[in-house]
Amino acid sequence: MNIPAMKFVCPSALVAVLLFPAALSAKDRPWTEIRSPHFRLITNGDADEGGRVLRQFELMRATFENVFPQFKLEAPAPLLILAPKDESSAKELLPEFWAHPGPRLAGLYRHGWEQEYALVRMDAIESDPETYHTIYHEYVHSLLHINFHWLPQWVDEGLAEFYGFTAFDDQKIYLGSPPDIDRFRFLIGKAPIPIQEFISSPLVTRDADKTQLSYLQAWALTHFLSFGVGMENGQRFMRFLNQVQKGVEQKKSFEETIGPFADVQAEYGKYLHQTRFPVRAFPVPPQLNPKSFEVREMTLGETEAELAAWHIHFHQWDKMRELTEAALANAPNLSLAHEDKGFLLFNEGHDEEALKEFAIATQLDSKNYIALFAQTMISPKSMSNAPQDQQQTYDVLNHVLELKPDFAPAYIELAKQAVRKGQLDIALALSKRAEQLEPFRSGYHVLSGRIMFLLNRPSDAAAQAAYVAQRWFGSDRDEAMELWNQIPAAERHVEAPSVPEPSDKWQTAEGKVHSVTCDGRAFAITLDVNGKSETFKTNGFPVGFSDTLWVGADHFSPCFHVQGLRAMVRYKPAKQDSYSGDLIYAGFRDDLVMALKSPSAASSAN
Repeated sequence: MNIPAMKFVCPSALVAVLLFPAALSAKDRPWTEIRSPHFRLITNGDADEGGRVLRQFELMRATFENVFPQFKLEAPAPLLILAPKDESSAKELLPEFWAHPGPRLAGLYRHGWEQEYALVRMDAIESDPETYHTIYHEYVHSLLHINFHWLPQWVDEGLAEFYGFTAFDDQKIYLGSPPDIDRFRFLIGKAPIPIQEFISSPLVTRDADKTQLSYLQAWALTHFLSFGVGMENGQRFMRFLNQVQKGVEQKKSFEETIGPFADVQAEYGKYLHQTRFPVRAFPVPPQLNPKSFEVREMTLGETEAELAAWHIHFHQWDKMRELTEAALANAPNLSLAHEDKGFLLFNEGHDEEALKEFAIATQLDSKNYIALFAQTMISPKSMSNAPQDQQQTYDVLNHVLELKPDFAPAYIELAKQAVRKGQLDIALALSKRAEQLEPFRSGYHVLSGRIMFLLNRPSDAAAQAAYVAQRWFGSDRDEAMELWNQIPAAERHVEAPSVPEPSDKWQTAEGKVHSVTCDGRAFAITLDVNGKSETFKTNGFPVGFSDTLWVGADHFSPCFHVQGLRAMVRYKPAKQDSYSGDLIYAGFRDDLVMALKSPSAASSAN
């Protein structure tokens, strides 16, 4: 999305991009791997330049480590940085960005469940510093989302913008550096949105100027709360964030921790029009010398397998297939190549063949926890009620966690296994551990609420449901409201979440998925709704799904592996009798926990 005078990052997008003019292409060859203390980068360009790119990421991490010494700084999904040397190389990685005339891709960040990616074009970084700002912005989101359960949008985006403009030189890190002059002029040339209105308003609107102003004001307000007179060097801001995490309504929390809106507004107005903004400088850590980073020339097979894995996360299956076949031809004993082949087959619905590929991947590399987890989850044993199958699944999932102790999806699956065995206290502890690891995944909070309900703790369950329903939207809110509505009103003991009234523009239906049909963009889903088959159709895939589905965003497809799940659909009644309605939206949910026992029965089991 292009907005005059600035490059804009959409907060709801999984991918944030920066654009850059065209450059020359180059031939493919094996890439080089470079490792710094906390990051890994692969490039087909100059290794020294790649080391300098890695240093930039290390500096941003060091900034957070300095300002927030208690923060977790290692996300469960590790970050891999791709540094193509030119436009031709970048086009091979993301050809859709070259499908239409216009500016070309220079930088990108992709949030993933199993792997996060950053892309930095080597030929862009010297002439366009915006490349780093865009990527820093999204990297900061990743750090925030492993440290906070939820943040108001203005805080989430404000902190990402504030840290995204951090500047570095050889000796110092400069926190609080302002945006470019065009953005700054735009900010001070507009009347600021009143803070009391701003903190509860969406940042993205159909008005491009208002959206631009909202993002700039999010930066400016964050800057003021961090450096403004009387803000105690950001301590008031942190007290505000702590209260919000506990569920305190943000306007109430703002006035209690920061000050009355009228007083803060007056000081904020003065702050915006000062001649210089304060910047905090601190030294660059001495160990961040790119010459000390590990450099290794990859094989051609390794390169192809890594790039195939990249294409999985963008669902570019044709290119992924080409690279996977090449990787297997050049490196038949490479675990990652067989993992790639497993996910390719899984995406096509060939589960038995996929299972074999994942098994080979784990045999070739006993530490490949992603392949081991996928192998475990697509095995029929994972859904078996036979005690020996349940025990084997339980043991393997625990081994996954031995290999990757912060892999939250494995804790979720162990929690569901524990529920199936009636071990609800254990299940809740496992679910809570997943919440701690990835607190921004609303479905983990709802799962804990469901287990609390099974434990005959309806008030606690209601609090979990209300917390999510009040703060998330879409499929996440629907899932939370479903739990809320199952709890008797007299047993909730918490204030009801304020959610939008149901629209009269569509109808809703819920049921178990009987079948789906995919034909290009055409999609049809048939549900068993109270014993009656109802079919809904659309051209497209307007779907959501629970965080507790093991496939996650990296591997979810509405075309396969949804049979037997529950789905809630929104639709407009069809004008012909051959089907029930035109699908507006479908949300898929795991029904395992809800299908087991009543709260009283579950309680007696404990």
